[in-house]
Amino acid sequence: MSSVPNETSSVNETPKKVSVAIVGGGIGGLCLAIGLLKYPHLDVQVYEAAASFGEIGAGVAFGPNAERALDLIGPSAREALRKHATTNLWPSHANVYLQYRVGFGEKEGTVICSQKNSAGMQSVHRAHFLDELVKTVPAQRAHFNKRVQQVDEDSDGVTLHFKDGQSARAEVVIGADGVHSKVREHLLGVDVAKSRFTGAICYRALAPMDSAIELLGEEHAQNATMLAGPERALMTYPIEFGRSLNIVAFEYLDHWPHEKWIVPAKYDQIVENYRGWGKPAQGVVKLLNNPDLAIWSMWDSPSVSTYSRGRLAMMGDAAHSMTAFQGQGAGQALEDSCVLQALLGQIHDKKEIPNALAAYDQVRRPRAERVVTTSRDAGYLATMQLEGIKDDLDKMRDNWNNRMHWIWHRNIKAQNEAALEIFKESLP
Repeated sequence: MSSVPNETSSVNETPKKVSVAIVGGGIGGLCLAIGLLKYPHLDVQVYEAAASFGEIGAGVAFGPNAERALDLIGPSAREALRKHATTNLWPSHANVYLQYRVGFGEKEGTVICSQKNSAGMQSVHRAHFLDELVKTVPAQRAHFNKRVQQVDEDSDGVTLHFKDGQSARAEVVIGADGVHSKVREHLLGVDVAKSRFTGAICYRALAPMDSAIELLGEEHAQNATMLAGPERALMTYPIEFGRSLNIVAFEYLDHWPHEKWIVPAKYDQIVENYRGWGKPAQGVVKLLNNPDLAIWSMWDSPSVSTYSRGRLAMMGDAAHSMTAFQGQGAGQALEDSCVLQALLGQIHDKKEIPNALAAYDQVRRPRAERVVTTSRDAGYLATMQLEGIKDDLDKMRDNWNNRMHWIWHRNIKAQNEAALEIFKESLP
């Protein structure tokens, strides 16, 4: 599904003091744009490489930290989630983010734990959520088929050169252009900017809920569940208000032999890989059978020295790509957007831009990089490979029940305030 901006929206045409270019129109980039559009002294433009706004993949999960970030970004961002969020369908699972069960072996079916927070699992269909965000972005602010090829800096600003031969200038450039970010390459250098293969791969699918219930039973199909086993795991959760089941099957490889990050998959291989697993796992595997089945390799970002330099910064996957095992890819991008919109909203002189972006880096980089690391560890935990825990269910339970508190319970407003304080203290 693809989206175009709202043609009828209007903007304050008062001359803007500071021009901001956002490279990339995914969830993070659009939420940053929404947050910045409320400041009349900012001229916000979004440059998207594709022919329209769109997201790859189906379901995306949000934790409480992401919800609080949306609240601060703006009412329309929070309303987009409220309008499209699907929760667990059983009242008894209302506060459950994921229920972990053993999927293989003599303890198959055993509930390891029910990981809980204040809102449980909040999930959306990526494309539908993006469609809702786009409605807030005026058409004249969005530019398509703008794939960045080169970035040039000078004392007055930044020039973006696009593949179509055109260029654009801005006083601030934010790279929200994903794991293959050109802004990241320019900021860090090509070698340093490279992401690393985590060893994890996944298969994704959407299945009709009726079919899922038939194969899995109502409780499993209608509530977020992870089946854990040696070197593999199967995650499912409802989206589209319970009309569909989002499915992700995780495995590990020694290396990634392909040039492309997503390649066609053979269903027979998945069947073989899960041979011997219990009936629920076999049901999930059957739901994966579709002609468009693909293998998605999972990469993350190594620790880097900075997320910003001068008038340039990167955010979201461009800054800190991560595995999906803690459901924080979108959440951390939204935290980035939240901090950036607060800081850039306080800029009235272009000389202050480096200070604002440095404050963003100082607040966001340590936390985001810790999430990258713990997400990788969470993958080993889910697949019974984490050193010191392996398949010890008691230790798995303790780890799952405690590992997300520091992420979910972050005071997002205080994070913004800390960044603003650093920014103000840095000014002459």
